Amino acid sequence: MFFKKREKEKRQVICPIPVILEIMQDTIDIDAGMAEFLISLDGQRHNVGFNSDLDWKGNFINPIFYLDEQEFSTFESFKAEAVLDGELFAQKTNCVEVVEADNGAFEFPWHDKLEDYVVQEDV
Repeated sequence: MFFKKREKEKRQVICPIPVILEIMQDTIDIDAGMAEFLISLDGQRHNVGFNSDLDWKGNFINPIFYLDEQEFSTFESFKAEAVLDGELFAQKTNCVEVVEADNGAFEFPWHDKLEDYVVQEDV
């Protein structure tokens, strides 16, 4: 369950893992610097996403893609190597609860992607 910052309401969002990966890809495609999530799968919480540094010109550089303690320098290597419970994370289709998401997930156009998976309002 997370708070939608603008409306200050709790919302439970449960979505398939591929939706998280799609949001990450959309973030990369528009050259935004981060997409970070705290998800819950089978009662266990996991940090997944990426963040970047800014250079002196304001460009995003040195992205780090991560799943818990695993870190990767490219999204391709993240998808090919990040493992959760003995399986590649990118190949999992399980549904996860989005416990927290960075502000960009609320402010950019893909906010609607998470809206599609709201299962409980005003918890």
